[in-house]
Amino acid sequence: MVLRISLASLLSFMLGVAFFAARSAAGLAPKDAIVEIQGGRADAAIPMFVERVGKVASLAAGQSWRQPRAHEQMLPESTDCWEPALAVGPSGQVYVVAGRRRGTRGDKDFDQKQVIWRSENRGATFETPRPITTEGLLHGDQRIVVDAKGAIYVSYMDSVKDATGRWRKRLRLARSGDGGRTFLAHTVTTERVIDKPELAASNDGKHLYIVYESSPGPRVIASHDGGISWTDPMVIVPSEGRHFWPEALAVAPDGSVWLAVPSMSDSDIAKGRPTPVTLHVFRSADGGRTWKDSAMSSSIRTRGGCPHRPDCPVKINTISIAVDARSRAHVLYTEGASPDQPYALYYRSSSDGGRTWSSPYVLSAAPRPQSSDTADHHYITIATSGNQRVCAAWVDDRRGALDVWARCSNDAGRRWGAETLLSDRSDGAPYKSPTGFKAFYGHYGGAAIDASGRFHVVWAAGEPGYLTGSVWVNSIDARSAGAR
Repeated sequence: MVLRISLASLLSFMLGVAFFAARSAAGLAPKDAIVEIQGGRADAAIPMFVERVGKVASLAAGQSWRQPRAHEQMLPESTDCWEPALAVGPSGQVYVVAGRRRGTRGDKDFDQKQVIWRSENRGATFETPRPITTEGLLHGDQRIVVDAKGAIYVSYMDSVKDATGRWRKRLRLARSGDGGRTFLAHTVTTERVIDKPELAASNDGKHLYIVYESSPGPRVIASHDGGISWTDPMVIVPSEGRHFWPEALAVAPDGSVWLAVPSMSDSDIAKGRPTPVTLHVFRSADGGRTWKDSAMSSSIRTRGGCPHRPDCPVKINTISIAVDARSRAHVLYTEGASPDQPYALYYRSSSDGGRTWSSPYVLSAAPRPQSSDTADHHYITIATSGNQRVCAAWVDDRRGALDVWARCSNDAGRRWGAETLLSDRSDGAPYKSPTGFKAFYGHYGGAAIDASGRFHVVWAAGEPGYLTGSVWVNSIDARSAGAR
């Protein structure tokens, strides 16, 4: 294919770049200024590169996004650390937990143990990791929350041998009252623990909830005394041949509990067939005893078939949820028109306990010039702070490989600021390049907004096939990143 671009268009573009560079050199352009190109016709099919404050931004025509003020950083000693999660403390602390792997998965000596990184300066620097506990084997699916008093709670699964010599999964909770320096861990339940626990806590730390994949359906277990005692596990919804995979959990100021979870056919998964995936939001107003279901969206799950990565293991839509200080629910999810189409990123909200929902809003559908379509969106998370601030983070492939992006709103989701590139470094690891990183290391990351308004995001990047990877973090000032 031959692209024809008019001389006038080319000169206009070059003059625009020169003007922006001159303003930057003179200090007239703010460091986090929006880099924007509006193009048309053949311009929309070519990548454009703009030099800005010593950084190069790859832009497609019509895109608008920001470079971060701070560069992403790899956490110290984080090689082979898997599926990080993040929480913030009340006084500038940032905590990251992950599973540190030892050995090769599948070998008899393979193990994974929980570690935590601590920052006392809003994520500017992090200490080297320290173990949360040495008890049990194969720690995994860690989640972390911090209450208003600074107590830290980490949920995870591990495995131990029972009296008969059989391996048994336990659902565990570790608590720290000294800023993550030491933890005390205990078993919450061993009742049909299968996979993927999600953790949430009330602001005062009194009410804790954990939802996990189980049989005959996802179960919830609750504590109303800060984790000292727990209710018996309760089934949220009977599976009835469906597979439920908890993805996010939140406790609202009004005491309600919100769960974001997809469901799909067990039979179709077992047979490797394409299957519809429904994205649900469940809400409980009575401590987890009963739940109301709201279906947000549906797309097709397939083995492989990602539009820009045919060798990807699974293509599946996902969902996340957060609740603000007015008990409004904010939902982020991906959706695609057909299995071979890229997923776009959508946002919806409810201010009446899930009785009604706002219309779907396309939060990101960035063009991807390399394939002449749009970016594929995955690995999503959403966070709130106060009663107005909402921020979303996700991974997409608009620059060719994978990158982590963020977008914020300062008016409860009514208007959104520009998209900000968080994974902005092309160096630091063999899997990094000027077009992004090769693969996501694990199945999820984490995010939170601190009291000063900074949006902190953590993820793990690495080599395809989960061969190795490491943990990365970055943050932006959500106050200035939101629409103005």
